[in-house]
Amino acid sequence: MNFNREKTHKRGSGNGESVIYVMSRDQRVSSNHGLSYAQQLAIEKKVPLAVVFVLTKKGFRAREHYRFMLDGLRGVESQLAALNIPFMLLIGKPSEVLPNLVFHSKPSAVVFDFSPLKGPQKFIESMSHTLNIDIHEVDSHNIVPIWEASDKLEYGARTIRPKIHKKLSEYMDDMPMQVKRHPYAWPGTVLPMDSLSAHIDSFISSIHSNGQNISFSSGEIAAEKALQEFTTNRLKGYAELRNYPERNHTSDLSPYLHYGQISSQRVVNAIQAAMLGMQDIQHDVDALIEEMVVRKELSDNYCLFTPSYTSILGAPSWAVATLNKHRTDVREYEYTKEEFERSMTHDTAWNAAQNQLVKSGKMHGYMRMYWAKKVLEWSRTPEEALATLIYLNDFYSIDGGDPNGYTGIMWSVCGVHDRPWGERSVYGTIRSMVYGGLKRKFDVSLYEKQWVAR
Repeated sequence: MNFNREKTHKRGSGNGESVIYVMSRDQRVSSNHGLSYAQQLAIEKKVPLAVVFVLTKKGFRAREHYRFMLDGLRGVESQLAALNIPFMLLIGKPSEVLPNLVFHSKPSAVVFDFSPLKGPQKFIESMSHTLNIDIHEVDSHNIVPIWEASDKLEYGARTIRPKIHKKLSEYMDDMPMQVKRHPYAWPGTVLPMDSLSAHIDSFISSIHSNGQNISFSSGEIAAEKALQEFTTNRLKGYAELRNYPERNHTSDLSPYLHYGQISSQRVVNAIQAAMLGMQDIQHDVDALIEEMVVRKELSDNYCLFTPSYTSILGAPSWAVATLNKHRTDVREYEYTKEEFERSMTHDTAWNAAQNQLVKSGKMHGYMRMYWAKKVLEWSRTPEEALATLIYLNDFYSIDGGDPNGYTGIMWSVCGVHDRPWGERSVYGTIRSMVYGGLKRKFDVSLYEKQWVAR
């Protein structure tokens, strides 16, 4: 089987009684290269196929985010049932529950979603060393698979962009085979999610709540509706209007892309199709592709090749030097993590951005840069700033725990994918942002009115 989105980590004995697809980053049935690949393997071997999801605690993620994810997974379970493919929800540490499942189901192959984060990467390598079966990894999250885009750490968007665009049309045409009704039934009984409700509730109750009332509906159907609503109402003018935080002209697709409830490939196909019915939107389409394809794949590249993507150790050498040089600079203002979390700074724009994050689960991209840079300016050390930002982002943002978020924080604090700028207090030569810049760019007073009083 020739499949250029797949990376083989190990070849085992080739014998087995099933194939298992471990769903994680791509929580959908349609346009899912990993699921499609797993089914092709199972059909070739004439064995049953099962989809497995491991529910486990991850970083600072909030209870509300788990509920959103589980709502989407119930839709996945329903779709798979109609295709004669069982969905198995396992609760616990992957290193414990997955080997146990492998022991009992005796698969010839296990297929994993690709993630550039160090936890999933280490786990796949661990499974490859301990199990005598085929171990595969499939990148269904990026349009151009991460290992096809580049085999090294990229300096920035300007270096990865031509590599992405060179292969973009080729991979846009590489659509996964539609998953069909599986011809080989799973031999045993699989408990549905409804039967595990007590265990799920117990797990959920152990996760801290952030108090959000998430306005997004979850799942593939909701993702498709959000895509259609965007292409109909906000795609035109997106290139310009997305830059104004006081306006609601973003795509609102980030939750669905983060949880893999829709693929980037599907989104780009949809916006390119929309060009046939609308005039003068090429600039808008290009802007979305830059953000959702080039920048997103750059973030994956950074996290994959930089295991210290949440540490100053992941910064370029010039940034480390300038941050160290300015460690002892006097901070005009200094806040604790709790004061940041409660929007207790002197800066009304920063407080508005934090309130938007806490209340809605998202923050406008431009304000996210300002928000992160000010935490650096008002923290005792760069390390403290990073810890605060990662906590706030992962606990409150519905798309937290994502390579995009980590890379954005590292850009803001540690100069990743950036260059040295004019030297100033605390920042050194890290690019700074000031309140006056906000006023010149957009109606910051309107943005503050929208969020400061909430």
